[in-house]
Amino acid sequence: MLDYSYVALGIIAVSTVLGMAYYASRILLQMRTGELEKTWRFLVAGAYLIEAAVVILFIQEVVTFSSIISSIATHLGVTMLVIGSVYILLGFRAHYHVFSPKHPNVKMDKLIER
Repeated sequence: MLDYSYVALGIIAVSTVLGMAYYASRILLQMRTGELEKTWRFLVAGAYLIEAAVVILFIQEVVTFSSIISSIATHLGVTMLVIGSVYILLGFRAHYHVFSPKHPNVKMDKLIER
């Protein structure tokens, strides 16, 4: 039997990650040029992968598939979550290096003027 509270939480999770992917895309479009472009590309790719993983895992739990397809969907979803998390980590790391005082190529005054 289908657990309606699980479906409701799944729909909330899918809506949340869709919103995250939407706003990540909007930020990427605003920061297409400049020093921060590389960092936002990682963050947007990570957001898309996490969004796809949550959708796959939600569909796999709600719809009954055969055990092989269910196992493949679970492994694919978890793998996409891990890769998306690594991309977000790389994006945050690159973003930190841009604003780090030790960054040799960028002066804070130039970033503020943009």
